[in-house]
Amino acid sequence: MATQRQELLALARTITTSEKGQRLLDLLRGRQAKVLVFTKYLQTLEYVHGLLSQAGITHATYHGELSLVEKDRAIARFRDEVNVLLCTESGGEGRNLQFANTLVNFDLPWNPMRIEQRIGRLHRIGQTQDVYVFNFCLQGSLEDYMLQVLDKKINMFELVIGEIDTILGNLDSDTDFGGIILDLWVQAHTPAELASRFDALGDQLLSAKARYEETKQLDEAIFGKDYEV
Repeated sequence: MATQRQELLALARTITTSEKGQRLLDLLRGRQAKVLVFTKYLQTLEYVHGLLSQAGITHATYHGELSLVEKDRAIARFRDEVNVLLCTESGGEGRNLQFANTLVNFDLPWNPMRIEQRIGRLHRIGQTQDVYVFNFCLQGSLEDYMLQVLDKKINMFELVIGEIDTILGNLDSDTDFGGIILDLWVQAHTPAELASRFDALGDQLLSAKARYEETKQLDEAIFGKDYEV
């Protein structure tokens, strides 16, 4: 077993690029807009940084280990000099980047509210452009199943900021969404069973969304059309 693990590690070290990396390069080469690229981990950011540097795509980097001065400098460079900002989840907190209008989720967190928070960096008061969101995931991966449920079932990317939190709160489960996803993955023994379990989760989300919409309509009837989530 140890020998097999070492062989796999040795094979992994020979991989210098990935399909996701290549697709990111294709996307960035074809766009002139300001693009914010989110990664979940600092190691992933470092990989993407190397990929873009090798391809000659100028960019700034922003993450939680930078000092406040370095963070301000990275944002200013993104605003005034370069079209791409690489950012980790922790690094992007508290920053409003309405001057950009394209978001790339290079990897996806299992918590939909995290995805919503990323979008909120761009899609907020002061944004004057349409916001474009690109979600990268491997076909057949856990993130792929999760994305299909969130997008095709409840149209997450068409919801108002803040609505996804309320919808998830209406799920008949005390487990957080990431835990639900992991349980589905672990308990399924075949791809067909996994697809069936995710389809059932999608139905639960639809019911939760319906309950939310009923509550919203009642709130609007009581407080008026200006009621917000």
